[in-house]
Amino acid sequence: MIELVSPLGYPRVEAQARRRRLGTPVGRSVGFIWNQYQTTCNFWPRLEQALETLGKPSAVQRAYKKNTGMPHGQDHFNELASQVDYLVIGVG
Repeated sequence: MIELVSPLGYPRVEAQARRRRLGTPVGRSVGFIWNQYQTTCNFWPRLEQALETLGKPSAVQRAYKKNTGMPHGQDHFNELASQVDYLVIGVG
């Protein structure tokens, strides 16, 4: 079946997570989610290192996607979010 789609596409409506004030990132646990997009391969590791140096996190969790074209699974995202105080998310 061939379906003609508007060049504007279909909007995907996502529920927003409940937000809370962090106060300071210093000493808090941090999670990094990165899609490993090719053009960010030099930038992202340096960003992580700089944030770890400045923030001195109590714990670090990382989730790196293997496929830049597929979205990160919601269950995996929620699991990581429940383990840390804040997330840094990188998309290409």
